[in-house]
Amino acid sequence: MLLTSPKWHYVLDETYTSTDALFDALLDKHGIDTPEKKEDFLNDRGAEFYDPFLYNDMRKAVDIIVRAMEDRSRILVYGDYDCDGVTATSILVRYFRSHDIDVRYIVPNREEHGYGLTDNIIDEVIDQAPDLVITVDCGITNIDTVARLRSLGIKVIISDHHNVQEQIPDADAVLCAKRRDNTYPYTELCGAGVAMKIVQAMGIDKRFPVNNDVWRQAIELAGIATIADLVPVLDENRTIIKKAFISMKDPVNPGIRVMNEILAQKAGSRRFDETFISFNFVPRVNAAGRLYDSSEALRLFLEDDGNKVREAAVALGDQNDERKQIEARVYEEAVAQIEDERRPDEWSLANTKGPVVAYASNWHQGVLGIVAGRIAANYRRTALVFTTDSINPENLKGSGRAYGEYDLFAALGRVSSTLENFGGHRKAAGVTVKKSRLMEFLKALEEDAVQHSDEDEKDDELEITARLCRNIVNFDTFNMTNRFKPYGIGNRKPVFVTEGLVVVSVNDMTDGAHIRLELADRNGGKDEPLSAVGFGMGIYSGILRPGDIIDIAYTMNEYTYKGNTTLSLYLEDIKISSDEGFLYKKADIAEQLYRSGMELDQIAKLAGTSVSEGFIPGKVDYLACFQTLKDASRGETSYADYPLLAKLIERKTGVKMTPFKVARCMDVFSESHLVKLGVLSTLRICFRFLKTEGKTDLKQSDLYLRLLEHG
Repeated sequence: MLLTSPKWHYVLDETYTSTDALFDALLDKHGIDTPEKKEDFLNDRGAEFYDPFLYNDMRKAVDIIVRAMEDRSRILVYGDYDCDGVTATSILVRYFRSHDIDVRYIVPNREEHGYGLTDNIIDEVIDQAPDLVITVDCGITNIDTVARLRSLGIKVIISDHHNVQEQIPDADAVLCAKRRDNTYPYTELCGAGVAMKIVQAMGIDKRFPVNNDVWRQAIELAGIATIADLVPVLDENRTIIKKAFISMKDPVNPGIRVMNEILAQKAGSRRFDETFISFNFVPRVNAAGRLYDSSEALRLFLEDDGNKVREAAVALGDQNDERKQIEARVYEEAVAQIEDERRPDEWSLANTKGPVVAYASNWHQGVLGIVAGRIAANYRRTALVFTTDSINPENLKGSGRAYGEYDLFAALGRVSSTLENFGGHRKAAGVTVKKSRLMEFLKALEEDAVQHSDEDEKDDELEITARLCRNIVNFDTFNMTNRFKPYGIGNRKPVFVTEGLVVVSVNDMTDGAHIRLELADRNGGKDEPLSAVGFGMGIYSGILRPGDIIDIAYTMNEYTYKGNTTLSLYLEDIKISSDEGFLYKKADIAEQLYRSGMELDQIAKLAGTSVSEGFIPGKVDYLACFQTLKDASRGETSYADYPLLAKLIERKTGVKMTPFKVARCMDVFSESHLVKLGVLSTLRICFRFLKTEGKTDLKQSDLYLRLLEHG
C-alpha cells in the first residue's frame, strides 16, 4: 500500500483564469522573454545545433578520420548493446558506407563481454585488423585497452558521454563533454548525440561530405537515443528530438519507417510522441542487447532491404515479449526477497535510508536495470539489483536506478573504494563488486545515505507548474501546453492543481488497482464534470465519497474511445479538504510536541479538545486500526501518512480517528511485535504487519499502559 501525499511546490505562484495568461507565464519560465524569441517559438524557428568543433579534440578527430578515409583504411566502430550504443554505431556506419569505406562494427555481448572496451573483447577488436577504432557511447574509462590498441599502431578516437572518473584514456582524440577541461557548451548529449556531432563536423569539413539522407538518419537515430537514454530534454537535446520528430514524419531510415508502421498499427489513435517512443520503440531495441546480442537491432537500422528490415523488427518484438516474461519473474522474486520476514532487521525497509538492494545468483543480467527501476517506483526508494557476474563468478554485477533527488553516481563515487568498478550518471549506474566485499559496500552506502539524507528532502516534493481555475481545464490549455514538448528530464510535463472540486462519483478500475473520479466545480457552472484517473491510487476508493471537496494535482491528457476524444486528467496527488480542526490541520505540530516530551494535557489545550477524545486510543480504535491497515496493506511493506490513514480507517469502519491516535496505535503494535515500523518523517511511516500465532495482549506494551493512565 502506498498512501502518501507529498508537499506541493509551486513554480508559478498564481492562480490562472485564462489560457493566454498561463501561456505567457510558461514562455517566461522557459526563458522565452522577448517578442523575437516568442515569434521564433511560435513558428518553431531558432533551434539550431552548436558548432561541433567546440568539442575538445573534434578537429583532431576529423583530421584523423579524413586521413583514414583518404587512405582507404579499415575503420572499426565499437559501440554498446543498449539503444543509445546501437543507434550511435549505426550513425557512423551509415556515414562511412555512404563513402564506400571499409567499415566494420562490434557491439559487445552483455553477458560475455560486459560494458565498454574491456579485456574480454579486445582480442576480437584486434582480430579485425583495424587502422582506426572509434568508440561510441563507451570508452571513457577504458585506459588500459586503449593503450594496448595504440601500442599496436591503431589509431583510437573515443566518443562518449558518460561521467569521467580520475583520468581519461590517452587516445588520439577524446570527444566527451564530461572531461574536466571541456569546451563544449552543452554537456548532456547521449552517445548517439555525440556520434551525430561527428557526422555534423564531417559535413562542415566538406572533404567527405554528408548527404541529406545520411544526415537525416543521424538525426532520427540520435532523437530516439536521446529519448531512450534518460538525458535532460533541454538545450541541444531538445533540438535533436524536435528535428528527429520532423524527419520521422516520413523517415529516411528503413528500420525506423518499418518499426513506426508496426507500432502505429498497435497504437491505433494514440498520440505518436516521445512517451510512445519511450514505452514502445525503445524497449524493442533494448531487448536484443538485454537477452542476446544486438545483431537484430543493428540489422533494423543498417539494412536497406525491406524484407530483412521487417524480419528484424518482428524478431525484436518477439525478444521484447520474452524480456517481459523474464523481467516479471525477476521482479516478483526481488520483491518477495525484500518483503521476506527473514530479511535481517538492519536491511529491512523500515531501518534503512539508502538504496533498496536485492540479489540472486541466477537472475538475468539484461533485466537488472529495468527491475531496479520498477522497485524504485514501487517503494519510492533508489534501488540496486545484483546477480553473479557471468564473466567473473567471484564478482557481483549490479544495476541501479535512482529515485527522486538521490544522486546515484555521486553516492557510488563516495564509496568507490569498496567497488571493483562503476559507471553511469545521476539517475542510472552499473556496479561491479566482489562477493566477499558486498556487505562492506552496502554498509558504506547506507552510512553515506544517512550522512547525505538532507540532500534528498525534495524526494517528498511534487513540483506544481501552476494553479488553474476550472474554466481553463480544457483542450485549449492542453493544446497550448503541448507547444512546450518534447517532455522529459529537465522539461517535465506540466503538473497543474485545481482546488475546490466536488467528488461526483468514485469508480474502481482494474480490480481496484486504479481509480476514476468524476469531479464538478464546487462553485457550479455549466462545465461538464471532469474525468480524472489515478493510476496506482485504488486505495483512495476507500477514502473518497461523493460530496467530498478535494484539491487535485494532475497532468492533462486526451483519451479516445470509439472515435470520441475527451480530456482526461491523470492524477498525481489528492488533498482532501478537512474541517477536523487542529489535530488534522496541524497534525505535524501535535506529533512534534509529543515527541519533544510535552504533556498530553498541554497539547490538548492547544488542540482545543480533551485528551481522551483526540489523543488516547480505545479498544475500538485499536481494533479498527489493526483490521483496516492489515487488510489494506495485504502483507506488503507499506508507506503512508498518518492523516490519510486516519481518514481511511474512519471511512472503512465508521470509527472516528485522529492522526495522533493512529500514530499511537502503530507505536503500540510495534512494541507488541505485530508490525515492523519505521518512522520516515513526522507524519510518514513505513510498516509491515508480521505473522503472529494466537492473540496478542496489548497490555504487554509499556506504551499502551502509559496511554491508558491518561485516558
